[in-house]
Amino acid sequence: MLSIVQYCLLWALWSTILSTLGQCAPLSPLDKRISQTLTSATIKWNSACVSAGGGSTCQTLVAKAAASLTSTADVCAQQDVADQMIGLAHNLGTQANMITLTQIFVQQPRDTTGSLSTPYCQRAPASSELQGLYQCQFHTVSHTWFAGGLKIGSKGTIPFGLVNAVNPAGGCPAHQNGPIPDGIQLSDITTNPGLGNVVESASS
Repeated sequence: MLSIVQYCLLWALWSTILSTLGQCAPLSPLDKRISQTLTSATIKWNSACVSAGGGSTCQTLVAKAAASLTSTADVCAQQDVADQMIGLAHNLGTQANMITLTQIFVQQPRDTTGSLSTPYCQRAPASSELQGLYQCQFHTVSHTWFAGGLKIGSKGTIPFGLVNAVNPAGGCPAHQNGPIPDGIQLSDITTNPGLGNVVESASS
């Protein structure tokens, strides 16, 4: 039988474990992967790019854009490729349609695992046309926990330049009223990037 001292030590250890688990992001075997048809995010942009004479560069950026939406992509990859898409639009004679579609693309939700929100890039874009834009989240993700075990309020859970969390949670300038349905492309439900909804950066 355990002595009183051993019993107390085991109880203290168990209490510590329970306390630690309570501070961690909830895990569940039922948590699902939320994904999309990645290449669908740039179908309209690619069409505009090819029509403008972008040639093979269009397909190169389409591939990069698709990769930037995967759950394993760098948190700023989507913004970085959007900067390149804006750059190409200017090189082709400042194609307004390509720029608008890029502004919508940069707000497309990214794939996620464990039903967690995806963190926001924490640096400004190179292109002025992308200032204040950030991705929406899919509808069924947690809006309290983000990938990487980040709880709302931690660095990466609030878009760059903003002071407060996104409200309604999961929204973005192009879809201000909250998250978008799982797997749906933002470019299929709006043609307006929501520039009028951009909040002035606190760092400006």
